[in-house]
Amino acid sequence: MRVLKAHTLPSLSLYGDRISNIDSTTTKEDLASHFLSKGLLFSQGERAVLFTSTDGAHKLAMVSFRDHDHFKRALTLPISDRMVEGRVLNIDEDFDGLTVLSEGTQVEIVALHGLNGHAFRSWEFPDTGFMWLRDHLPEQVPTARIMLYGYNANVIGDVSTGRLRTFAETFLERLRYVREKSSQRPLILLAHSMGGLVVKQALLTANTRADGQFNSILNSVRGVVFVGTPHRGGNGVDGAKFVANFVRAFNVDVRYDLIKSLDPGSMVLFDLTDDFRQLIAAKGIEIATLFETKKTRFVSKFLFGSSIWIVEEQSAILGATGERKVSINADHANLCKFSHAADSSLAATVQVVKEFCKDCVPTITALDHTTQPPPPEGLKYVCLSDPDKLDDSTRYPVLILGKYEYWALSHIDNRYAMTVLAYDDQKDIAGRWTKTGARYVHHIEYDEGNRQVRFVGQASHAITFGVAELKVTKSARFG
Repeated sequence: MRVLKAHTLPSLSLYGDRISNIDSTTTKEDLASHFLSKGLLFSQGERAVLFTSTDGAHKLAMVSFRDHDHFKRALTLPISDRMVEGRVLNIDEDFDGLTVLSEGTQVEIVALHGLNGHAFRSWEFPDTGFMWLRDHLPEQVPTARIMLYGYNANVIGDVSTGRLRTFAETFLERLRYVREKSSQRPLILLAHSMGGLVVKQALLTANTRADGQFNSILNSVRGVVFVGTPHRGGNGVDGAKFVANFVRAFNVDVRYDLIKSLDPGSMVLFDLTDDFRQLIAAKGIEIATLFETKKTRFVSKFLFGSSIWIVEEQSAILGATGERKVSINADHANLCKFSHAADSSLAATVQVVKEFCKDCVPTITALDHTTQPPPPEGLKYVCLSDPDKLDDSTRYPVLILGKYEYWALSHIDNRYAMTVLAYDDQKDIAGRWTKTGARYVHHIEYDEGNRQVRFVGQASHAITFGVAELKVTKSARFG
């Protein structure tokens, strides 16, 4: 796939559509000429059409039309007027499902919007048209494939258990399809507000599926960035009132008495947190939380002109071990959008994402094993300077993955096996894995395409791990 570099990307105006099923040979000029023949004009300039991804015989584009009239007319074109190079163009403004913004190959980032949101515009600053996930993040993490996920969550019933599960299962199905050729690639989920509830439910659903259909997704998730997600109610605010304020923050008018009359058991804002905390601890999933520091001013008829906290810090904090917490100088609705690339809040947000991405890509170095703690019983540090000679070297090959160092130790009885130990920054053992077939490590190899690590030892024999196998989890401590 080919995408434009981030610095060449245009701003998508309010009159933007997504066009798919475009033939791979179709150019920007071809597309503009076709719509011009139908009396429809794109915005001024060369950047009104952005091809965001190609996949074999077809590609997708985001376009901005000259004005609202042209924008709406494009959406109602009959099939006969949407034929280009023998293909019927699909034109939509909803951005439902997954939309690819950049095509890195080492890690995947998926962004989910919140209640009454839009896959693209929820992340776009309306006054400047700056959309940081497209206009800034790709150049900051060029190794990432960045995708938007859109879903229709616009009514109060959408915070009920049934609807949330439906959103979650649909998200998993669509993500599994898109990741069919990259199922082992590490995954970072970025979720604003209610999007965080969808993420929590999706991972819990994946974990409980008896057929293991979504195991590749669950096992690939390295981190979740929650942006103003309500994990529990506000201080001193009963559940129904909290939900009402939460929904109204997105200009969805709803009466408090109607929410209060709903079955309390159907409300899920506060039901997922404990199970989710246990899941991420078991799977070794990192968590970062971004929370608002400004009250939200209402424009709805029920609370017009008033300003209140929607998701206070104590509600936004999941309470996970090692959770990273970042305050953002914005109200709830604007937590996920920034006016320009130099915004300090954007810098803090991007830094969190970059750290997660860095944690996903292994690096290989050499360290002095004499500074390491004594090996566990039955193991010893042995590394060879030459795979064909028994000459010990103090420069020990070490794999760095996230916050852990991975050392391949041999066995005292000299069997053909190695035990890989993951040490944390306190030099404590966080994970342990043993495989037979090689001894006395000489060097480490990383196969990026297959996401595999080879610990190569004497006579070039090796043991191989998928990177996902080396994920530090509770069970890995006893491997």
